[in-house]
Order: sequence, then structure tokens, then C-alpha cells
Amino acid sequence: MNPHLNHWDKRFIRIAEEIRIWSKDPGTKVGCVIVKDRRILATGYNGFPAGILDNPGRYLDREFKLQTVVHAEANAILNAAKNGCSTEKTTLYVSFPPCTQCASAVIQAGVTKVICPNPILAPERWIKSFLAASTLFCEAGIAVLYYDGSDLWSADSAKSVGQSG
Repeated sequence: MNPHLNHWDKRFIRIAEEIRIWSKDPGTKVGCVIVKDRRILATGYNGFPAGILDNPGRYLDREFKLQTVVHAEANAILNAAKNGCSTEKTTLYVSFPPCTQCASAVIQAGVTKVICPNPILAPERWIKSFLAASTLFCEAGIAVLYYDGSDLWSADSAKSVGQSG
């Protein structure tokens, strides 16, 4: 558990985790939320660009998928731009560690803090990119906080109907 995460951080992490479910990618689902002053400015998940046929079978063509899918972080940044929201001095919550391409976009977008799962726990094929992204964030002066599963449903979570407490 990360003691540096406050209850608002945990709330936005849970929202990013929920948004990832919207992705139709059967292999990797990623959700992202961009926040400023405890207000959600934009969200994104990994998927094909708007207007591109988004049927699940297309995700099985790995070459097409890797060339076409927009990552959650880029989608959130682009959605903010589309809606006229500045991403300067914001926090980005993402349910998967950013790759180097997304790290570059995050840096260019003016994000000042990234909260994501620890890249060490990620699939082996992504580790090199995640560690390089962490180096980029450090060099750019972006604060990065990592979370794990114990941070998602801690004591400050809303209780379910019928749950005592």
C-alpha cells in the first residue's frame, strides 16, 4: 500500500480501473483519468480511433491492433484537447504503467503527476518500455506514484448496500 496516496487519489484510481473495462481489447485493457483540482477533465481507454470499426475480431490481428490502437493516456489527452480542456498542471491516473510513447505525450501535455501501477509487476514484454518511461518522467520532473491492489479497495471505499459498518 502506498502511504502517499490520499482518499481522492484512491477514488480516481478506482475510476481509471473502471474505465479500463470499456476497452474491447481482449488482451490488455487500460483506463485513464486526467484530473485537476479534484475535477475530472477527461478520460480515455485503449481502443481504435473514433470512426474506425471497433469489433472485437479486429483486436485478434496483432499487427493491425499494434499499429492502430490509441493508448488510454493518449486518448485522454486527445479527449481533453477536443473538449477545450488544458492538461497543464494536472494529475493523470492510469490503470497500466505508461509506455515510452505515452510518457512523451504526457510530458508534452503538461501533466505534473502520474499515478499508476508499479511497472515491476507488469508483463515482462513491457518492462523495458515502462522503465524507460519512468526515466523520462524523472528527467522531466514529473512526480510518479505507484499503487497496487491493496490501494484500490481500502477502508475509505464506499460500503455496499447491506454491508454493516
